[in-house]
Amino acid sequence: MENAERQGVPPDTIVDIARRHDITPASFEVLGGMQRVKDPDGKSFFQLPKGTSGEDARKAVLMTYILNAGTDYGDNPTTDFTPEPYNADEVQRIIDRQNANSWTYDEDVPFILGADGALMTTPNGMLMGMGGNWVQDQFSWKGGTAWGDIFMENIDHGNNPSQQLRQIIESGTSWNVGADGTPRAGSLDLDRLLHHEEMHSRQWADKGYFGMLWAAVTDSDGIEKEAGLGDGGYT
Repeated sequence: MENAERQGVPPDTIVDIARRHDITPASFEVLGGMQRVKDPDGKSFFQLPKGTSGEDARKAVLMTYILNAGTDYGDNPTTDFTPEPYNADEVQRIIDRQNANSWTYDEDVPFILGADGALMTTPNGMLMGMGGNWVQDQFSWKGGTAWGDIFMENIDHGNNPSQQLRQIIESGTSWNVGADGTPRAGSLDLDRLLHHEEMHSRQWADKGYFGMLWAAVTDSDGIEKEAGLGDGGYT
């Protein structure tokens, strides 16, 4: 309730979410054994421990969204889109997207965690991560790449994935790698970047796995524009 008050969410909205989606205090227990990291606005992210199942990862992602009661995306007046309202319909949209991108949880979560990569749940109902070996580093380009429900940061695994993700979250901004190979904080609001990447997750859900891969090859500019060029740091 503290987050709901901070975000100005009416009590009726909380009741409606709990009623329509069968949310009880026990629903949040999946987050109990996970390390919490907070951004400068006080929003909570949770690190998935090694060995987390795909189903628990899916639950943790959804409950992180519900717990935070908002993404703070609309706080920046230069965002590309009107922020989505926090309500039961938005919870259902995230559930539907998770179902469409189920391979993210069934295959990619164990693949990343099993190779000493790191994954964090985010306030906007997806995962952000870093690879744990050279092979996983190849799955992220430019400022990072969304694969289904996971946004993979483009920072090599040698920089300690867990620690680096914590630094990114606590800074509240995007990060990049300098010419000397050292990660450093950028200037793009992390809330905007995560909204951009969640738009890509929607594209994966809408187009399907092979459809999104084809779009990335044939119309990469189009899918970036659809996800918000300013939010993605392109303008």
